[in-house]
Amino acid sequence: MNDRLLQIQGVSYTYNRPGWKLDQISLDINKGDFVAIAGANGSGKSTLLKIMAGILLPERGQITLKDCPIKNIPRKLLARQIGYLPQQVNFVFNINVNELVLMGRFCHSKGLGISTANDRTIAEQCMDITEVSVFKERAMNELSGGERQRVLLASVLAQQPEIMLLDEPVNGLDMHHQISFFKLLSQLCAEGMTIVIITHDLNFASQFCDKILLLNKGKKEIYDSVEKAFEQIEQRKTYLQDMILLRHPINGKPMLLPYGCSDRENG
Repeated sequence: MNDRLLQIQGVSYTYNRPGWKLDQISLDINKGDFVAIAGANGSGKSTLLKIMAGILLPERGQITLKDCPIKNIPRKLLARQIGYLPQQVNFVFNINVNELVLMGRFCHSKGLGISTANDRTIAEQCMDITEVSVFKERAMNELSGGERQRVLLASVLAQQPEIMLLDEPVNGLDMHHQISFFKLLSQLCAEGMTIVIITHDLNFASQFCDKILLLNKGKKEIYDSVEKAFEQIEQRKTYLQDMILLRHPINGKPMLLPYGCSDRENG
């Protein structure tokens, strides 16, 4: 049985910036994968995610969803299969939580796009899953960062996609909210969802994801299971500058810790 869901084939993309290029990226993402995309700022993470979502068209190569090029899939139909959450979402109108989550059902709507009883039931279920039902009548601008991110996730879940693409969804959240968010994503993956998430924190990737894609200056440097990815990171000493690779004391998974300041230690 072929579990391949999304295939990236020789994808390249350039902006009007001299010397930068997303260069010949190829990888397969299977059903149920929880993939972390990591790399330095400017390595091409968000650009690749937008190409995977069909927002940007690659200059070369293609993205296929179940062996069908996504450029051939109508946008409304594609939104039923791929849910995308950008790094920043601005709320111009004072929309409330319930209304925003219901907007995720638009890709399933017919005619004038009026929500049905089924749409409202699914929206309620998504709000329950993400634990935002208790403030569903509140305006988005009144919520904390962690609350907003869970609402946005509920809206993407309401699309009922097969794969979710999330661009740094925990950026700016405190550690407890980050842990809560990653736990929820891990549970969704266990239930069959496929998730690709951009993160700067390889430790969170190690603890919750099962694969890591490491980009470097627009090129694919590593794409492997967490364990094998960290083995390759350890071999590339440049990634371990000022850091040490250890094992989690409880689950044994790899983790990176910074060295302390030697002057301070000796002082």
